Amino acid sequence: MYNFLKFNPSVFCAHGASKRKGEPLLYSTVLFDLDGTLIESGPGIFAVTREVLKDMGLEGPDDERIRKMVGPPLRHSFRDVIGVPEERVEEAAQKYMAKAKTVGLELIKPYPGVVDMLKALKAQGVRRGIVTSKLTPTAKMHLERYGLIDYIDYVRGGIEGWNGANKETLLRQAIEDLGADKKDIVMVGDRLFDLEAAAAVGVDAIGVLYGYGDEAELKAYSPKYIVKSVNELSTLLCGGKAENK
Repeated sequence: MYNFLKFNPSVFCAHGASKRKGEPLLYSTVLFDLDGTLIESGPGIFAVTREVLKDMGLEGPDDERIRKMVGPPLRHSFRDVIGVPEERVEEAAQKYMAKAKTVGLELIKPYPGVVDMLKALKAQGVRRGIVTSKLTPTAKMHLERYGLIDYIDYVRGGIEGWNGANKETLLRQAIEDLGADKKDIVMVGDRLFDLEAAAAVGVDAIGVLYGYGDEAELKAYSPKYIVKSVNELSTLLCGGKAENK
């Protein structure tokens, strides 16, 4: 059974109000996915992908299929989501990584309320980390470019040339690096990869519906909570209450 947040503006701390006195924080360490959770990166990802496929002489996907590019590791996306032939997947990945340094960056932005949420969590002493299949330098570049780096304590991203860096592996490494008790950790993400990894390693998960996954996808992995907006996520992490649904 998962929970939908019962939204109560009196505990919404991302605009300066603190949590209600006596309300304990649910988690002392919050690990966020990046794309579709903190930043709306889809438009940038789609722009780069379309350029890559055009350069390779391959047909571009329709809008519904290309949305599924957000979340999985890059090579997985090209092979299993877009349908790039196996023998050309590495070519597509290399072209993507080169183009992503300059193409589509102006189309990416943090979701409204994310900066305020991270500021509030920092003020309350909550550790804030990123677990993403993006390469670590790329993830840090995005955090810096979009004004989030000062509010993040830790980044665990993929490793160049290592196809084994799935979300479960990355999350396990993050937990080991941080030395935190699993009961005090939550993984926040918008796709099945985030929730599946959390279940596999034994930590709670929060699914967000404002990203690139849908409710059916999130429910299939039984997250502890599902939220519909950054406001609701901030409320929950800052000591809000949830109700079963």
